[in-house]
Amino acid sequence: MTKKEHIPSRRTGKSPLGAKVFSYYTQEERRLLEKAAKLERRSLSSFVALAALQQAQRTIAGK
Repeated sequence: MTKKEHIPSRRTGKSPLGAKVFSYYTQEERRLLEKAAKLERRSLSSFVALAALQQAQRTIAGK
């Protein structure tokens, strides 16, 4: 990931966090996600949350 913009921590947001979301992965999927998160120096949960938000934005913008 290039340093395009600073994305603040979800913990420092002004609004309270919503409900927890649970995800289940195969071992191979988990290893892939962990490797990508490590390359971006993010926690696994942060990486997955950010990816989900980006995909949601693309999906909504495409409709």
